[in-house]
Amino acid sequence: MRKILPFFIMMLVSMVALAQSTVTGTLKDAQTGEPVPGATVLIKGTAKGATTDLDGKYQLSVEDGAVLVFSFIGYTNVEETVGNRTVINVTMEP
Repeated sequence: MRKILPFFIMMLVSMVALAQSTVTGTLKDAQTGEPVPGATVLIKGTAKGATTDLDGKYQLSVEDGAVLVFSFIGYTNVEETVGNRTVINVTMEP
């Protein structure tokens, strides 16, 4: 029994680690093509997210099946399903 418990814990941790991936991308203005710094990228239904940097870039650890919500004052929100993508570049309409 003592030998099985550590193995079970290690398998459980591995499953959780495999269910997450890192998504990166750039957020740009659809009209000008300029980056949108300070925009919010949230995992829908959670409070977990990131903010875009001065170049409009973000990085976020997500679980399988996550939906990202991109928002910024004065722009229309954009939702993107992650699926198996690791790079999601988005353009937002003012």
